[in-house]
Amino acid sequence: MRRRAFPVIPMIIVALGIFGFFYRFWNSPISVIKQFMWIALLISVFYLIYKVLQKQRTNKEVTSYMKAVKQSKKLHHHKTKPTKKTTRPTALKKKHSTHLTVIEGKKGKKKNRAFF
Repeated sequence: MRRRAFPVIPMIIVALGIFGFFYRFWNSPISVIKQFMWIALLISVFYLIYKVLQKQRTNKEVTSYMKAVKQSKKLHHHKTKPTKKTTRPTALKKKHSTHLTVIEGKKGKKKNRAFF
């Protein structure tokens, strides 16, 4: 019985919220539209602030990373391998497989069955 009562309470709250929204929209639709505009404005302001702060932090991280890369390149002198030019391969020659040869052994001698 308790398992059944739990989903009923949130459903009642949601139903009352929907009822309140439609009641307010029916009585004063302009105030509902204003409220949605304020909510959209606040969300956009918070989003812009978040993006600006994220961009500043990213720029600092990128510059510090690039500085560290330059310092590590000065410390560790790596020989750079010259890159080979990719040339068009010439006609591939067919390789003839070497013929297999049979090594003659003791074919006729039977194995000693006493040893495993």
